Amino acid sequence: MKRLIRTKGLWLAAGSILLLMFLFVRTYMKTIVGIPSPEFEPVRRFYWWMIVFGCGFLAAFAFLLWIREAVFPWLYPIVVIGLGFFYLFALTPFSAPDEAAHFVSAYRLSSQLMGKPAVADEAFLKHASIQEQERIKKGANVLVRSGDDVPGLYKEPGQRTYNRVLTELFSVDHSQSVTVREEIPVNTTPVVYLPQAAGITLARLMHLGYIPLVYSGRLMNLLAFAAMAAVSVRLMPFKKEVLMAVSCLPMTLHLAASYSYDAAFIGLSMLLLSWCFHLAYEKEKIRGKDLLVLTLLLVLLEPGKIVYLPAAGICLLIPKSKFQSRRHYWISLFCVLTVTLLSVFLVNHLILSAWAGATESYVGWSEAAGYNLSDVWQRPFQVFTVYYETLVTQYDYYLVTMLGGFLGNLDPNLTVPPVCLTLLWYALFISVIKRKGEEVLMTDGQKLWILFVVFTSSVLVLTSMFLGWTPRDLTYITGVQGRYFIPLLPLLLLTIYDRRLVIGADLRKSAWYLECFVSIYALIRICSTSCLRY
Repeated sequence: MKRLIRTKGLWLAAGSILLLMFLFVRTYMKTIVGIPSPEFEPVRRFYWWMIVFGCGFLAAFAFLLWIREAVFPWLYPIVVIGLGFFYLFALTPFSAPDEAAHFVSAYRLSSQLMGKPAVADEAFLKHASIQEQERIKKGANVLVRSGDDVPGLYKEPGQRTYNRVLTELFSVDHSQSVTVREEIPVNTTPVVYLPQAAGITLARLMHLGYIPLVYSGRLMNLLAFAAMAAVSVRLMPFKKEVLMAVSCLPMTLHLAASYSYDAAFIGLSMLLLSWCFHLAYEKEKIRGKDLLVLTLLLVLLEPGKIVYLPAAGICLLIPKSKFQSRRHYWISLFCVLTVTLLSVFLVNHLILSAWAGATESYVGWSEAAGYNLSDVWQRPFQVFTVYYETLVTQYDYYLVTMLGGFLGNLDPNLTVPPVCLTLLWYALFISVIKRKGEEVLMTDGQKLWILFVVFTSSVLVLTSMFLGWTPRDLTYITGVQGRYFIPLLPLLLLTIYDRRLVIGADLRKSAWYLECFVSIYALIRICSTSCLRY
């Protein structure tokens, strides 16, 4: 049986690689006609090497899975980092959602770590140019090296962007002056920008140029996410494959290989999930250091994204019997809850106060009036209708953009095809379904509690955009993307893990391979599209 599965796996790998070669190698000469040479000759070579390395990655992955039969915990972080490198270069800097704003936020933290001026002050304003003054009036204030504020990186990857990245990847910068970038930074807990800031700091200390500086921050974010995901998988007492499948989704890797702070929130949410499940199902007795780690994870996760605050409810899965006494349990619960809520309030008290006291709301992007909390109390039926219309009209959009549809800045041309999205759902399903011989430790009551936690967090995700981004003339909530639900996806999937739903064959390797194949195929497809853009 084992030999049969290995043979089928190798045939699957061979077929997928041949398919890639048929789709892209066969049409290579037709594609590069649209890439001017010699002006963009590096882009031609880049596209060719994407195909070669993509096929090589799948071949090496198949060898490790079915020939060497490498263990998952060892192979998993290597796969995440390997796929992440493809996303780093196929989807160029600032092509991820809000990446430019995250970049200046990380740059500001980098300057603070280095003890250098991070934002424009009165002394800078005295010598600021007209353009810099205009940027400061609009809310921008982050100081960067003068060489780090130049055009050439765009929201949509194309020939010019690829060409600049490839030709300046090892450039240097010795500029002494500073300027203000036009992006407005994100004000949130700085911990979610530590990896990116570390990468930027390293590049500045080495006097690397703009392109290597940008990529250094992106790379550190990817490595930090891979580390958090690897620790989560190791801690998870059962169904480790669920975390592996979610962290290898195209959208997850796209965010991890960018400056987006969503990578930190996804990684922290997986750490919280695996730690809570480790305490609930593996740990014999709960000690003080266990609660300290739990509190730290909650303090790192919840203040930055208060919409995930209900997800802290999974802590209640930890049985009271694992504490020294019932009194110790209730004291621990009170202390953990108090510290978490206090941290949330300290970071978000200005926003919470504005929401609570607002009687009128204005949505800047549409220049129209928006909703506020008073509408919830005074017009509950109208608000319910808006939520209902959102569910009816946007549900499929959330599912698509959660997995990998509309990568880049929600670019419809840079997406994972529908048939590949089906393969991703297959991989997620196989990762969570019960196999023969496995013991289901979760009870139906615990699954109902998890569903309630996921539902409450999802409602808060919608509410945040309902109050801050939706004009009154729309009948549905706008601004919500599927990536906001990725931290909740592992919890939702685990509710499918049931003793009454069993599969006989072990399809984990083939499902994981197919998920990686989808990423490679989609990225080569995206690269072929972007290489033809000017």
